[in-house]
Amino acid sequence: MQWVIAMKKKRFWYPLANIKNRFLFAEYGRDVYIGPGVIINRPRFISLGDRVRILRNTSINLHPRDRHSKETILKLGNDVIISENCYISACNSIIIEENVGISPNVMIIDNSRKPGDVSRPSKEQDISKDGYVKIGADSWVAFGSCVLPNVTIGRHCIIGALSVVNTDIPPYSVAVGSPARVVKRYDFERKQWVKASDEGRTRRKGRDTPYERL
Repeated sequence: MQWVIAMKKKRFWYPLANIKNRFLFAEYGRDVYIGPGVIINRPRFISLGDRVRILRNTSINLHPRDRHSKETILKLGNDVIISENCYISACNSIIIEENVGISPNVMIIDNSRKPGDVSRPSKEQDISKDGYVKIGADSWVAFGSCVLPNVTIGRHCIIGALSVVNTDIPPYSVAVGSPARVVKRYDFERKQWVKASDEGRTRRKGRDTPYERL
């Protein structure tokens, strides 16, 4: 198992850590920062874009279905920020596009336990490893949220604090709650954010909504 070098003091560790880490990751962009206490196992399945920031005490666990594969299963785009104490677990595919911000204590997983033989403890049940997660560019996932398997969050979305995302979120939306529900969407004609209920009234008048035109 390979482990990455965290960067304790930015000026001194940047050059040394980045040199070694380039040999450990599938792809490793420019000016990447990995903070103290970050744990990343199997970095060879990870692609990092330019200026990615992974901050203190974040845990990234990869459990590929085929450990001999060279295919990446976690991709972080340019300028992605993963804040402190986050947890990411990937078995198949997690894609976080450019300029996404992940707040502290967020969990993102593409896998889960499957209910099965009740004679076995739940912790020993099989894991479903064919899920996926995609978070669109320019989005923000707020403090303490959970993004569950088989979810796509569209471009430029905001996920409110402590939300549980278990279904797709359309582009240019604000979603909150457990489970997360869309409460606002951006109206390109009015050039402002509107409540989801207001957009529903627009639909009843026979006009296309901004999301339907994307």
